[in-house]
Amino acid sequence: MGKLFRKPSSIDEVLKEEEPQESSAIHIPQNLGETKILKSIGNGPELLFIKTLETINKLGDWDDFKYISEEIAKNLFDEILNNTPLLMWLKDNDLESLINYLNRILLTYRLGYIQLHISEEERSDFEIYLYDSLIVLFGKKNEIVEDKICSFYEAFFQALFSKIFGEDVEVKEKFCSIGSDEYRCVFDVKMK
Repeated sequence: MGKLFRKPSSIDEVLKEEEPQESSAIHIPQNLGETKILKSIGNGPELLFIKTLETINKLGDWDDFKYISEEIAKNLFDEILNNTPLLMWLKDNDLESLINYLNRILLTYRLGYIQLHISEEERSDFEIYLYDSLIVLFGKKNEIVEDKICSFYEAFFQALFSKIFGEDVEVKEKFCSIGSDEYRCVFDVKMK
């Protein structure tokens, strides 16, 4: 197994991990240590989200789980996405500030945190590395056996980046850590 998807021995190893020398890519934020500091933020709304997922998991099937989690993602941050001054601030700031702000939002709701992986060759498309996925933690606890369960994040990232970039983007989960000991999920983001 390559370095990209092996399980680290500690969170410190994740924070110190560097991009392999042969890759010409940019990581944003470059210092995940700043994101780690944000982990102390939290107010408990993730409990309601988890209880909702548990109820859907008990009463419905996988299609129900996927549909409801996508709808929650589209509507969860509706206020943020439709707040014109905030949206203008997000659009006007550099990408690093934007991702740090998004990490603050995600961590407030205990939804994990992200890092962008942007190839020097294809600057318009990029990957999102998602750490500490709440859906994966839920899935592992409830022994969900699907290959990819992060439809919530696909829908959320798609709505979010479409608003920020002012054009439609497509987000697809490329790798999910649900069925492995890996520590991050990977999403492809493509401009339409």
